Amino acid sequence: MSPSRRVRKILVTIGLLLLWVVVVICALLVKATWFAAPRVVRGDLSSIKTHLARSLDDAAANKRLGSAALVLVKAGEITSIDGFGIASVETQSRVKSDQTLYRIASVSKAVTAWGVMKLVEEGKLSLDEPVMRHLKRWQFPGSEAYRDKVTVRQLLSHTSGLDDGLGYGGFGPGETVQTLEESLNLPKDSTVGPPRPVRVATEPGTGMYYGSAGYTILQLLIEEVTKQKFADYMKHAVLQPLGMTKASFDLDAIVAEGRAPDLATSYDSELNVHPQRRYTSQAGVALFVTPEDLGRFIVAYTAVKNPVLSQETIKEMLTPQPATGGTWGLGQTLYVANDAGGFVAGHDGGSPPGWGAMLRVNPATGNGMAIMVSGGSGAINQLSHDWTYWETGKITFDARRQIVQSEIASAALVMIVGALAIVLVSWELSRVMSKVQRPLT
Repeated sequence: MSPSRRVRKILVTIGLLLLWVVVVICALLVKATWFAAPRVVRGDLSSIKTHLARSLDDAAANKRLGSAALVLVKAGEITSIDGFGIASVETQSRVKSDQTLYRIASVSKAVTAWGVMKLVEEGKLSLDEPVMRHLKRWQFPGSEAYRDKVTVRQLLSHTSGLDDGLGYGGFGPGETVQTLEESLNLPKDSTVGPPRPVRVATEPGTGMYYGSAGYTILQLLIEEVTKQKFADYMKHAVLQPLGMTKASFDLDAIVAEGRAPDLATSYDSELNVHPQRRYTSQAGVALFVTPEDLGRFIVAYTAVKNPVLSQETIKEMLTPQPATGGTWGLGQTLYVANDAGGFVAGHDGGSPPGWGAMLRVNPATGNGMAIMVSGGSGAINQLSHDWTYWETGKITFDARRQIVQSEIASAALVMIVGALAIVLVSWELSRVMSKVQRPLT
């Protein structure tokens, strides 16, 4: 084969390889764009319940989660609570809707926000006043020009200029739990990067950066203003009035009440069992609830007679906040518009070793859902998006992203196999053509 012909063959092969890569990527994007909708009948409660329950049951049966609970709310009423897997390894018991306690990780923030807004309604806090005037036990490090500007609104919406990005891993048996002040100065249980002090790094109100330290500060703020322990205040001001009688931010209180056997076993991603951990940042990650408790919390968003917050306050919490790009309210994520002037809202949470939780509520319809899980890896990630589609007919950006992430390994394998086939076929054709074109002697 002549050099020029060989070069053409190489260029053609490269072109075919690039075309194959484009085809695979396009197929992946098409799947994420046009085929992401779950197979559910919109408006049919039994359809979404069957879909979610089947997915969770399959995950439990195939050891992709340790235990889980599913709560569905329709028109402001809890319609069903279902459990999956083994809630307690010690007793081999199943999930009990009014007894089994799950730690709901960062979904705790959505509940904490109700406690903060209760103080705002009572006039003990103002959303737009600097919090520094209330903080005596600890002060923000960093620029005076910035730290004096941090407000309650900004802490609730992750726009206070903090750069921590923290997740909290908590403290195991035998480890000393840090005080709030110690944790804010240098948290020892950081799960995101090395321990680092909480500081105001950028001008408050100019951008959003998600992290848990802002809620640790809100926990301290509640204690400073009420002169109570955070968990005690939340119990009497929010949890008990909403009927969340088994819920608690304080693991030690649960144990002291003799309810340790009610705690869902703490599984990791491989379903190994771990001891329960204690947290300094109770407000951000440490709330324990029963499935029934979390169902009552969903109901409270649209309850006409709400014993904690007015509907005007809840509406403000579900309103897009400055510098969030329209994606966050006050302690609440705003997922998609609900075509009634508001949003499907809620919160997601996940923390080691394998706790996960998702909460969604549509204030326009009173419909909602919650999923709590212990153990496994990614067994529930798509389900909240499936419920959101059932509720609104909209596929969220995160749903599409998760599809791409879940399929990327398979797509890469298809690319590699296809590329090898193209190279081999090209080489074989080149060899055959060389024989055909070789002059006779």
